[in-house]
Amino acid sequence: MAVDSAMELLFLDTFKHPSAEQSSHIDVVRFPCVVYINEVRVIPPGVRAHSSLPDNRAYGETSPHTFQLDLFFNNVSKPSAPVFDRLGSLEYDENTSIIFRPNSKVNTDGLVLRGWYNCLTLAIYGSVDRVISHDRDSPPPPPPPPPPPQPQPSLKRNPKHADGEKEDQFNGSPPRPQPRGPRTPPGPPPPDDDEDDPVPLPVSGDKEEDAPHREDYFEPISPDRNSVPQEGQYSDEGEVEEEQQEEGEEDEDDVDVEEEEDEDEDDRRTVDSIPEEEEEDEEEEGEEDEEGEGDDGYEQISSDEDGIADLERETFKYPNFDVEYTAEDLASVPPMTYDPYDRELVPLLYFSCPYKTTFEIEISRMKDQGPDKENSGAIEASVKLTELLDLYREDRGAKWVTALEEIPSLIIKGLSYLQLKNTKQDSLGQLVDWTMQALNLQVALRQPIALNVRQLKAGTKLVSSLAECGAQGVTGLLQAGVISGLFELLFADHVSSSLKLNAFKALDSVISMTEGMEAFLRGRQNEKSGYQKLLELILLDQTVRVVTAGSAILQKCHFYEVLSEIKRLGDHLAEKTSSLPNHSEPDHDTDAGLERTNPEYENEVEASMDMDLLESSNISEGEIERLINLLEEVFHLMETAPHTMIQQPVKSFPTMARITGPPERDDPYPVLFRYLHSHHFLELVTLLLSIPVTSAHPGVLQATKDVLKFLAQSQKGLLFFMSEYEATNLLIRALCHFYDQDEEEGLQSDGVIDDAFALWLQDSTQTLQCITELFSHFQRCTASEETDHSDLLGTLHNLYLITFNPVGRSAVGHVFSLEKNLQSLITLMEYYSKEALGDSKSKKSVAYNYACILILVVVQSSSDVQMLEQHAASLLKLCKADENNAKLQELGKWLEPLKNLRFEINCIPNLIEYVKQNIDNLMTPEGVGLTTALRVLCNVACPPPPVEGQQKDLKWNLAVIQLFSAEGMDTFIRVLQKLNSILTQPWRLHVNMGTTLHRVTTISMARCTLTLLKTMLTELLRGGSFEFKDMRVPSALVTLHMLLCSIPLSGRLDSDEQKIQNDIIDILLTFTQGVNEKLTISEETLANNTWSLMLKEVLSSILKVPEGFFSGLILLSELLPLPLPMQTTQVSLPYNMHLINDCSNTF
Repeated sequence: MAVDSAMELLFLDTFKHPSAEQSSHIDVVRFPCVVYINEVRVIPPGVRAHSSLPDNRAYGETSPHTFQLDLFFNNVSKPSAPVFDRLGSLEYDENTSIIFRPNSKVNTDGLVLRGWYNCLTLAIYGSVDRVISHDRDSPPPPPPPPPPPQPQPSLKRNPKHADGEKEDQFNGSPPRPQPRGPRTPPGPPPPDDDEDDPVPLPVSGDKEEDAPHREDYFEPISPDRNSVPQEGQYSDEGEVEEEQQEEGEEDEDDVDVEEEEDEDEDDRRTVDSIPEEEEEDEEEEGEEDEEGEGDDGYEQISSDEDGIADLERETFKYPNFDVEYTAEDLASVPPMTYDPYDRELVPLLYFSCPYKTTFEIEISRMKDQGPDKENSGAIEASVKLTELLDLYREDRGAKWVTALEEIPSLIIKGLSYLQLKNTKQDSLGQLVDWTMQALNLQVALRQPIALNVRQLKAGTKLVSSLAECGAQGVTGLLQAGVISGLFELLFADHVSSSLKLNAFKALDSVISMTEGMEAFLRGRQNEKSGYQKLLELILLDQTVRVVTAGSAILQKCHFYEVLSEIKRLGDHLAEKTSSLPNHSEPDHDTDAGLERTNPEYENEVEASMDMDLLESSNISEGEIERLINLLEEVFHLMETAPHTMIQQPVKSFPTMARITGPPERDDPYPVLFRYLHSHHFLELVTLLLSIPVTSAHPGVLQATKDVLKFLAQSQKGLLFFMSEYEATNLLIRALCHFYDQDEEEGLQSDGVIDDAFALWLQDSTQTLQCITELFSHFQRCTASEETDHSDLLGTLHNLYLITFNPVGRSAVGHVFSLEKNLQSLITLMEYYSKEALGDSKSKKSVAYNYACILILVVVQSSSDVQMLEQHAASLLKLCKADENNAKLQELGKWLEPLKNLRFEINCIPNLIEYVKQNIDNLMTPEGVGLTTALRVLCNVACPPPPVEGQQKDLKWNLAVIQLFSAEGMDTFIRVLQKLNSILTQPWRLHVNMGTTLHRVTTISMARCTLTLLKTMLTELLRGGSFEFKDMRVPSALVTLHMLLCSIPLSGRLDSDEQKIQNDIIDILLTFTQGVNEKLTISEETLANNTWSLMLKEVLSSILKVPEGFFSGLILLSELLPLPLPMQTTQVSLPYNMHLINDCSNTF
């Protein structure tokens, strides 16, 4: 097998489906032999498809202007496969996106096309699979005379032309990143993807007059066996005549053309649908061509020299496209597909490591700036700190206590500067001595009343400040016995709760460093450990605030010990794992056909492999189960850390609910990341994914995925991945290995890759790396006059290419919505706006247009309202300043509900009124603001998911009251009904949700509406004193479930669809709360309670139309309780049995 690397035009035709309504159509393309597909183009209406075709066939007729085209191919490597494999999809837009390129060359003999189009002009480029015979000892005989030539133009790309384009022709175009190797400044791409071939390309020597005879039949335009070109590539260096001679010799020597006439007849039958009269006419015309031109049966090679000369003289004009491209148009067309494996993570450029302390970050910053860099703040702080230390060496009176209170604010800048400048001065040792004297009760008792308490509190605060100095500060405190000193203070009599809370904060700061935690857990010789002393303290009669503070420290200790156990198990697994038996021996592959057709044999092989994995690794099931439990415990502890591992503010009180309270709380995650780093957690996870016995276990994969996904949800978690960039690169490789392996085998894993998490994590980390590059660029080039730097454009282009994958689009939206990442794009737009550069320069700036597109994608994709709250005013100002930019005007429609809006409970009536006024524009370009309004309502009115240890905030009750008073229930029901009416018709035609943006909008609108309904119904029916008999809710929910969750295209629900199904079931189950247990159970009450009415409505909706059977049965199976008798772990009391029977009678 040999494949010709030169691309040819394999197929060009128009599919027409005359219909009054736009609907989904399916068309098939068959090739006479196996081909390799490199590119598929949809030709827009009015655009000339090829210069050699007559006018009645030369122009595209694709209609409508935008639609989604799905492509499937027959995988010739799987001859017994029952279905076609999915090639991909193209979101066709005649102005921006007309080209689809597979990730790799596709080997096939047929394509299936599906989409909502009435007319489709399609061109397929690739190469023909050539078969060369090497079994003959002598050269093959000359081929028989060829049949009459047929009008099959064969396009060939000329890479020399594309490389020779002049940069000034494409001023303001986005750069094309290099596929591999060292990074170079990106150059300008062609104006559009459909213009990669700038000159009329050569075709075969057939006449154009033959083409009209082919209008009424469907045929791939590709060379048959008689016109197969030679295997070598054409050369543009020599003369055309020499090339023809050399090519003729290669054809005679290397290519075996038509061994038997029967094969030729079979090939012609696969494509031949021409009437016999037309064939006779074509034969006559072909004979005339041969006589007139002296054709010897081989293709004529056209010369491209004229086109090259035109390019060199810069006089070439695109003949087929009369479109004036702007910089914005150029920035909206991707010249290539983004390759996520092309880049790896590098050390952090702009952000700080999430587990480093403020003191360590300050020292790193001073080292990077250099000792000669002017730093007046640090110099002043260091001078003052030195003065205080020298002034009160012996004095321990009131002024010394005042100095203790001033020192914490001077440590970060002052002490860091002193350690860099004057390494001989032991300032840290003197501060440690002062701290231990301040914690000494005997010294405090010698102070006047009130001053002694100030001294003790100042000592505890100084412990926290010195613990921020990293390992050096904590080591000095531990050697001085700070843990014992703090426990003496905690166990002392008549110590107030506020002072004990300060002591716990100091102790928490010490164990936040790994050295402090090790000393706390182990203790000194012949002494109890700090952990044991803390347990004894909590078991004493203490106040609730003291117990809560002590429990937070115990939770951190528990987290640390779990990580230590995981590390021990990981090291143990690595040592015990031995080489696995090789199941790919030659004797296993001798009868591949039998293995393929015998599923029982396959099952036996898989089972034996699983057993061999366990036996060869010497790892027991108990060890794996323990590992899974530990990983699940890590996830649970990290999820509840903000409520269980922090020291409460002094003014707070640990109650179940609160109305007001201090919003500022400590962040526990930097400490947890420090623990993860010290235990090499990412390396351990990579090891688990590399050991066969653990990587094949679905429980290990799922537990690992939960932890990694939780880390990737936050900015600090992503920074933790990037700070451990070497381990993260290996981890992503391991995850993507599973993803690629399952895609090749056509399988769906039960573990970490079922929702493309591997690609999402990779895209998220690379997106944050691009953001660091943007911020670093602003630090270096803020005052530069050059608008479009090559590095800047390369970064923006990489971000833009990530968004063309749905997973990447979600990752970009997620990362940019975190903290202040979006400010990088807003700063770019403000710098390149009209006010800064003038109208003409801003229009030509590609960076400005990139920023516009990326911000629009983020606002469309992200549901994070905090990002909108921070940047809505700046974005609206930019939209108003540039009224001619289409992307900014579209962004203005998305941000329309946010004008003059305060993100508080008082904004609920205004947002609901906006939804009422625009409900008729649902899912239209004019109604995109509805999605934003619903997202803001969810953020303002719906409480976050409950977490263990979390206090309930009573402000959410007030928000629900506002929703009811603004007629929110009726409005949200109407939104669901309108959404159902829009989705019903495409669903009945088995069409997907449309473009990526259309799907994102649909899912977001459905989820927000369901969340609002769930919040309102839960609050209304929770007490059982209210009845809700509006049966529009169950009917709308059943229909929505049928449309979004009953027939997933992938065969299983993805994460978003699963969340929608869970929300629908939760809302329907809230109707059980409306059953009042105090009422006497009778037939009348059973028939009229909310649960019975809801169930009747669900059943009637299921039975209304047959299309709802499957979806309705899924819902019903989730709603109905388990059948009696129920298995319980505790003995049921008679009263409980009575309640169970009453609930059973409800059905």
